[in-house]
Amino acid sequence: MVDSVKNYGVAGVGANVQLGKGGVTIVGSNSDQISFVNTSDAAVNINIADGTDATHAATKGQLDSISDPKLQYSETSVNYNSGTVSIGTTSSNTFIHAVVVEKGAGNWTDANSSTDITVGDAGDNARLFGGFDPTAQCKSEPKYHYTGATALSAYVTQGGATAGTATVRIWYSGDIA
Repeated sequence: MVDSVKNYGVAGVGANVQLGKGGVTIVGSNSDQISFVNTSDAAVNINIADGTDATHAATKGQLDSISDPKLQYSETSVNYNSGTVSIGTTSSNTFIHAVVVEKGAGNWTDANSSTDITVGDAGDNARLFGGFDPTAQCKSEPKYHYTGATALSAYVTQGGATAGTATVRIWYSGDIA
Protein backbone atom coordinates (compact mmCIF):
# COMPACT_ATOMS: atom_id res chain seq x y z
CA MET A 1 0.00 0.00 0.00
CA VAL A 2 2.86 2.36 0.72
CA ASP A 3 3.97 2.24 -2.96
CA SER A 4 0.80 4.04 -4.10
CA VAL A 5 1.32 7.04 -1.77
CA LYS A 6 2.95 10.04 -3.40
CA ASN A 7 5.27 12.02 -1.13
CA TYR A 8 5.61 15.32 -2.98
CA GLY A 9 7.48 16.94 -0.11
CA VAL A 10 10.38 14.44 -0.21
CA ALA A 11 13.69 15.77 -1.59
CA GLY A 12 14.65 14.11 -4.91
CA VAL A 13 12.53 12.04 -7.25
CA GLY A 14 12.49 8.45 -8.36
CA ALA A 15 13.29 7.12 -11.81
CA ASN A 16 9.66 7.60 -12.92
CA VAL A 17 7.80 10.89 -12.50
CA GLN A 18 4.06 11.32 -12.93
CA LEU A 19 2.93 14.77 -14.07
CA GLY A 20 -0.11 15.54 -11.93
CA LYS A 21 -2.76 13.18 -10.66
CA GLY A 22 -3.62 10.73 -13.48
CA GLY A 23 -1.26 12.54 -15.86
CA VAL A 24 1.48 11.33 -18.15
CA THR A 25 4.41 9.52 -16.54
CA ILE A 26 8.00 10.11 -17.59
CA VAL A 27 9.68 6.73 -17.33
CA GLY A 28 13.40 7.04 -16.78
CA SER A 29 14.25 3.61 -15.42
CA ASN A 30 16.58 2.97 -18.40
CA SER A 31 19.62 5.25 -18.16
CA ASP A 32 19.91 5.43 -21.98
CA GLN A 33 16.38 6.65 -22.77
CA ILE A 34 13.15 8.07 -21.42
CA SER A 35 9.55 7.27 -22.31
CA PHE A 36 6.31 9.15 -21.92
CA VAL A 37 3.37 6.88 -21.09
CA ASN A 38 -0.24 7.25 -20.00
CA THR A 39 -1.85 5.50 -17.02
CA SER A 40 -2.21 2.32 -19.13
CA ASP A 41 1.55 2.31 -19.87
CA ALA A 42 0.90 3.09 -23.55
CA ALA A 43 3.35 5.47 -25.24
CA VAL A 44 2.01 8.98 -25.86
CA ASN A 45 3.04 11.74 -28.27
CA ILE A 46 4.89 14.74 -26.95
CA ASN A 47 5.23 18.19 -28.52
CA ILE A 48 8.52 20.04 -28.76
CA ALA A 49 9.59 23.33 -30.28
CA ASP A 50 11.85 23.47 -33.34
CA GLY A 51 15.47 22.89 -32.41
CA THR A 52 17.69 25.96 -32.82
CA ASP A 53 21.04 24.55 -31.68
CA ALA A 54 23.08 21.45 -32.56
CA THR A 55 22.28 19.91 -29.17
CA HIS A 56 18.49 20.49 -29.38
CA ALA A 57 15.92 17.92 -30.46
CA ALA A 58 14.53 18.38 -33.99
CA THR A 59 10.85 18.22 -34.85
CA LYS A 60 9.49 15.99 -37.60
CA GLY A 61 8.71 19.15 -39.57
CA GLN A 62 12.37 20.13 -39.48
CA LEU A 63 13.44 16.65 -40.60
CA ASP A 64 10.87 16.58 -43.43
CA SER A 65 12.11 19.93 -44.77
CA ILE A 66 15.67 18.73 -45.33
CA SER A 67 16.55 18.23 -48.98
CA ASP A 68 20.31 18.78 -49.10
CA PRO A 69 21.52 15.41 -47.82
CA LYS A 70 19.23 13.33 -50.01
CA LEU A 71 21.15 11.61 -52.81
CA GLN A 72 19.34 12.17 -56.10
CA TYR A 73 20.15 12.07 -59.79
CA SER A 74 19.33 14.13 -62.84
CA GLU A 75 19.29 12.49 -66.27
CA THR A 76 19.73 14.21 -69.63
CA SER A 77 20.02 12.75 -73.14
CA VAL A 78 22.43 14.15 -75.73
CA ASN A 79 23.05 13.44 -79.42
CA TYR A 80 26.28 13.51 -81.41
CA ASN A 81 25.39 16.98 -82.75
CA SER A 82 23.65 18.48 -79.68
CA GLY A 83 26.18 21.18 -78.90
CA THR A 84 25.44 22.67 -75.46
CA VAL A 85 22.59 20.94 -73.58
CA SER A 86 21.19 22.53 -70.42
CA ILE A 87 20.98 20.16 -67.46
CA GLY A 88 19.60 22.54 -64.84
CA THR A 89 20.62 25.06 -62.21
CA THR A 90 21.99 24.12 -58.81
CA SER A 91 20.84 25.81 -55.64
CA SER A 92 23.36 26.94 -53.07
CA ASN A 93 25.00 24.11 -51.10
CA THR A 94 24.54 21.48 -53.80
CA PHE A 95 27.17 18.74 -53.92
CA ILE A 96 27.91 16.89 -57.16
CA HIS A 97 29.03 13.40 -56.19
CA ALA A 98 29.37 11.61 -59.51
CA VAL A 99 28.71 11.99 -63.23
CA VAL A 100 28.10 9.00 -65.50
CA VAL A 101 28.00 9.25 -69.29
CA GLU A 102 26.66 6.16 -71.00
CA LYS A 103 26.56 5.80 -74.77
CA GLY A 104 23.27 4.76 -76.33
CA ALA A 105 22.61 1.62 -78.34
CA GLY A 106 25.06 1.17 -81.19
CA ASN A 107 28.31 3.04 -81.60
CA TRP A 108 29.16 6.64 -82.19
CA THR A 109 29.55 6.26 -85.92
CA ASP A 110 32.75 7.85 -87.27
CA ALA A 111 33.68 9.28 -83.86
CA ASN A 112 37.31 10.39 -83.69
CA SER A 113 39.69 11.95 -81.18
CA SER A 114 37.85 15.29 -81.50
CA THR A 115 34.49 13.75 -80.53
CA ASP A 116 33.85 14.55 -76.86
CA ILE A 117 31.28 15.12 -74.13
CA THR A 118 32.11 17.21 -71.08
CA VAL A 119 29.89 18.29 -68.18
CA GLY A 120 30.35 21.46 -66.21
CA ASP A 121 29.37 25.10 -65.95
CA ALA A 122 30.18 28.39 -67.69
CA GLY A 123 33.35 28.77 -65.58
CA ASP A 124 34.74 25.35 -66.58
CA ASN A 125 32.83 23.21 -69.07
CA ALA A 126 34.69 20.07 -67.89
CA ARG A 127 34.56 20.81 -64.15
CA LEU A 128 32.40 17.74 -63.43
CA PHE A 129 33.24 15.33 -66.26
CA GLY A 130 35.73 15.05 -69.11
CA GLY A 131 37.24 12.23 -71.13
CA PHE A 132 34.25 10.73 -72.94
CA ASP A 133 34.93 7.33 -74.52
CA PRO A 134 32.31 6.56 -77.21
CA THR A 135 32.89 2.81 -76.77
CA ALA A 136 32.13 2.51 -73.04
CA GLN A 137 30.31 3.89 -70.02
CA CYS A 138 32.40 6.60 -68.33
CA LYS A 139 32.26 7.91 -64.78
CA SER A 140 33.84 10.71 -62.76
CA GLU A 141 33.52 11.49 -59.07
CA PRO A 142 34.21 15.22 -58.79
CA LYS A 143 32.71 15.72 -55.30
CA TYR A 144 32.27 19.38 -56.21
CA HIS A 145 30.39 21.81 -53.94
CA TYR A 146 28.39 24.62 -55.55
CA THR A 147 27.92 27.42 -53.03
CA GLY A 148 25.48 29.39 -55.20
CA ALA A 149 23.03 28.98 -58.06
CA THR A 150 24.97 27.70 -61.07
CA ALA A 151 23.74 26.55 -64.49
CA LEU A 152 25.03 23.09 -65.45
CA SER A 153 25.39 21.88 -69.03
CA ALA A 154 26.63 18.98 -71.12
CA TYR A 155 28.91 20.11 -73.92
CA VAL A 156 28.98 17.83 -76.98
CA THR A 157 31.76 18.23 -79.54
CA GLN A 158 30.78 16.35 -82.69
CA GLY A 159 34.24 15.79 -84.15
CA GLY A 160 33.88 13.18 -86.92
CA ALA A 161 30.74 11.55 -85.42
CA THR A 162 27.80 11.16 -87.78
CA ALA A 163 25.46 9.38 -85.32
CA GLY A 164 25.26 8.57 -81.63
CA THR A 165 23.38 9.22 -78.40
CA ALA A 166 24.36 9.23 -74.74
CA THR A 167 22.71 9.58 -71.34
CA VAL A 168 24.29 11.95 -68.81
CA ARG A 169 23.44 11.19 -65.16
CA ILE A 170 24.50 13.55 -62.39
CA TRP A 171 24.35 12.18 -58.82
CA TYR A 172 23.96 15.02 -56.34
CA SER A 173 22.67 16.11 -52.98
CA GLY A 174 20.90 19.45 -52.78
CA ASP A 175 18.78 20.79 -55.61
CA ILE A 176 19.05 21.01 -59.39
CA ALA A 177 16.04 22.66 -61.02
